[in-house]
Amino acid sequence: MNSTTSIPKNKQLTALADGLPALYQLIEKYTGGPIRTDFRQFVTVSKMELVEYLRHNPALAEKHVMSENEALHLHDHPVLLNENGKWLVCWIDHETKTNKVYFDDLSEAAANFLMAYW
Repeated sequence: MNSTTSIPKNKQLTALADGLPALYQLIEKYTGGPIRTDFRQFVTVSKMELVEYLRHNPALAEKHVMSENEALHLHDHPVLLNENGKWLVCWIDHETKTNKVYFDDLSEAAANFLMAYW
């Protein structure tokens, strides 16, 4: 199968809310094998659709929040943190937070974290 493969939106949202590995597995299930192209070709849900999904399933958003101590041990990786009562999505690069974006709403922050690659 190719990028015209149709994956139901509810399945995309469920997988995406779980993280990229789950999304890759879902795409591979529908395409019949390893992804050999840009995985985003198979995703038809928008960031706002993911925000709404996470608002209805707040525990799915909460599971992606890391402690700062955990995050600072990563390298060249997006993270979702709670910082001074705000939600922070940023990249960690050699123990430095870069490209910081703050959110008041956890669902919006989590959607931005989960879709950090596009």
